[in-house]
Amino acid sequence: MSHFIVYIVLLLAGLVCLVLHYVAPFRVARRIRQQHPQHWQIIDDRGSARGVRLWMRMQHVLRSPAIPALADPIVTRWWRTWRYSQWLAWACWLVALGLQWVQRG
Repeated sequence: MSHFIVYIVLLLAGLVCLVLHYVAPFRVARRIRQQHPQHWQIIDDRGSARGVRLWMRMQHVLRSPAIPALADPIVTRWWRTWRYSQWLAWACWLVALGLQWVQRG
């Protein structure tokens, strides 16, 4: 029974990490828009980036060296969340898969 609980917790932790990976670019965009408007104008030059378009633009921004250069601790925290949450999600799911494989054997 305890293996089942660990398995479910790992699956849910992986899901939470992937949701954080999806949400982080929007949080970074919001913070840059509010606290660094001059940089936001470079990201969204026409003022029309919403939804998927904004998410796509932020993927490029998050991969560039521009985020650490802002020296904003909140933006840096969300950038780190974006960067590492996907890897943590995969690790949780692979461990859960391994746990399931061991239990069947």
